[in-house]
Amino acid sequence: MSRRKLHIMVCLILAMFLMTGCWDQRLLKDLKLVFTVAFDLGESDEIVSHIAIRETEKLSVGGQPGQATVAVVEGQGITLRDTRLSLDKRIPGEFSPSKMRVYLMGEELAKKDIYSILDILYRDPKAPLGAKLAIVEGKAEDILHMKSIKETLLTEAISDLLVNSEKNTIIHNETVQTVCPTMFNPSADFSLPVIKKIEMNDIEVIGMGLISDRSYTGITLDDKQSTILLLLANEKAKVAQVNMLVHPEEENLQNRYMTLSISKAKSHIKTSVHSPSAIKVTIDLKVTGAIAEYPKNHLVDKEKVKELEEKATQHLTAQSEEVINIIQDAKSDVLRIGEHIKVHHNKIWNDIKWREVYPTIEIVPNVTVEITGTGIIN
Repeated sequence: MSRRKLHIMVCLILAMFLMTGCWDQRLLKDLKLVFTVAFDLGESDEIVSHIAIRETEKLSVGGQPGQATVAVVEGQGITLRDTRLSLDKRIPGEFSPSKMRVYLMGEELAKKDIYSILDILYRDPKAPLGAKLAIVEGKAEDILHMKSIKETLLTEAISDLLVNSEKNTIIHNETVQTVCPTMFNPSADFSLPVIKKIEMNDIEVIGMGLISDRSYTGITLDDKQSTILLLLANEKAKVAQVNMLVHPEEENLQNRYMTLSISKAKSHIKTSVHSPSAIKVTIDLKVTGAIAEYPKNHLVDKEKVKELEEKATQHLTAQSEEVINIIQDAKSDVLRIGEHIKVHHNKIWNDIKWREVYPTIEIVPNVTVEITGTGIIN
């Protein structure tokens, strides 16, 4: 045997002694994977947690694999960790949140300090920071007890519903990770999607819940208002459509409306600060889109298109003003105007209490609409 081969063999033998097994293994057969959790406020201000555990029915007589089902387990406690201890007593296996996809909060609990509820998630290395957050109108446990939605298992149905709403510029994608820095930022707030149970076996996303100083304000923008807010915030997603009244004089109801499919939306915030009591903010929003629906037709004339551009501008401006009034009344700085003032006018920023000043400042939307397409019919 050559010296080179002998050297390789000795190295391999020594390497075998250095190889060890995994001391921190967690076998899947010993775990109970939790995919969805619902948090609610109890009658005595305690936290009530409900978890959805994926189960599989036993094999049938014919040898076919059993169907996946969902089991719901309840735990109560003063804190989220306390409810975890309560759940551990009722779960036949080790509680594992590593595959968690959705956290649901009942609206009454969300009105408390959201960080104090989520604190455990930032301390547990096994907790998935990419899991989505949502508020439920009413009690979150009512959603979890549905177990399935239109023959789709609960977790997949909620997750897909949220993703679809994000693509249609109705809600903003918020996860455990994305909301954390904002909760510690005194110059900004965030929003969370709000889900509502509408039938025995169905739910819908009704809009975005406004958060102020880490607590849900109880105010929810509907789907149309949410789209306007996201456009103002420069957060247009893949699809954004706005239906608007352009011909109120028409007898036919359908002929009164036009749907604008927005291809581009660019916003820019400008601040003018002279003193703590003289703060003016201008939001320039430029929208480019095509007419997706216009039952009245007759769009060959360029003057007609120009007229529709002006009406669309008026509509979006009015909607923007309405949304701005709502978020100011809610003291929710979801447009992060405070960050602009903090960066560009730091001296004045240090002299004001932003939560008190924000509802009183002047915010002016400046919207322009350009229609670049009228559809293939013409």
